[in-house]
Amino acid sequence: MKNTNNSLDFTGQNIYVGMDVHKRTWTCTICSQHAILKKVVFERPFTKNLVNYLRRNFPNANCYSAYEAGFCGFVAQKELKAEGVNCIVVNPADIPVSDKEKQFKTDLRDSKKIAVTLRSGELKAIYVPTLENQKDRAVVRERWSISKDQTRAKNQIKSHLNFFDIEIPEDFTSRYWSIKFVDWLLKIAEEKQDDALKVKIQKHIILRTHQLWATRELRKLSRTDRHIELSKNLLTVPGVGLFHAMVFLTELIDMKRFKNENHLFSFCGLIPTTNTSADKQRIGEMTRRGNTRVTTALIKSAWVAIRSDNELLMRYETYRKRMNGNKAIIKIAKTLVRRIRKVWIHKEKYIKAEC
Repeated sequence: MKNTNNSLDFTGQNIYVGMDVHKRTWTCTICSQHAILKKVVFERPFTKNLVNYLRRNFPNANCYSAYEAGFCGFVAQKELKAEGVNCIVVNPADIPVSDKEKQFKTDLRDSKKIAVTLRSGELKAIYVPTLENQKDRAVVRERWSISKDQTRAKNQIKSHLNFFDIEIPEDFTSRYWSIKFVDWLLKIAEEKQDDALKVKIQKHIILRTHQLWATRELRKLSRTDRHIELSKNLLTVPGVGLFHAMVFLTELIDMKRFKNENHLFSFCGLIPTTNTSADKQRIGEMTRRGNTRVTTALIKSAWVAIRSDNELLMRYETYRKRMNGNKAIIKIAKTLVRRIRKVWIHKEKYIKAEC
């Protein structure tokens, strides 16, 4: 082994590294089983410098490291694992932090907290997708982002029209903006000599073009060998369209990684918060720990599903007798999750119950 101090031998001993990862530096705290040993800042090449340091100072040790999920993705995890250093990526919300640590936050303190909690076994790794999965997910997330920008641009145009008391003709009151409606907007902007409106309309046109490109890429992705069978099966579930099917495919990735139904519900953000004290228990709103894209896609799919599936409509109306619509639709979304899970695991199309 290169860069090894022959007078030292840490065989059988564990070394823990907490990393606060940034673009220009990695701030690391290194711990043994019973002591905090060193705080080191590494520069590029990060992985090489960190690995050489560990091999030189702790030869033959079992090295464990962790860092928060963030902008650098999973590259560091894969590089360290390839070098023989066990590395996990953790949810930042899972790292216990005191109020004092929140008030006096530094990179060194953050890395120390990660190292100590890693050593105590309190940290749980998040799922690390393959590079191919990450690229597929990036396509879908880009389409998602463009769609949000498009909605924001439309709302800005509507607000602008309301501010200047410009009424939209009844022919154009649909939520879907046709080419004729955009032409009418351009005509109004020209007549009113409204340069701000012209800029907003051009922004909408550009975003619509980008959305079309992203949708084409999405369709191409759904037809690839790795997705075509499952995407077709998911489309048979009432309420699930192509876009949301691809959201489920690229965010859930592998149904086997969920131990049970409740684990899947938790990931989808469909588990309520609880507050128990003595003999009192309070059930709150849905937890925000879930994947927000999956949660949103499920809720939207559920609203569509109750209009196309009489069984779900009947359940929804039953729930509405004892709760409000938002809570009732959460229960419909859970039913959709069960259907999606069954279709995914059994690799079969969903067959709607006959009424």
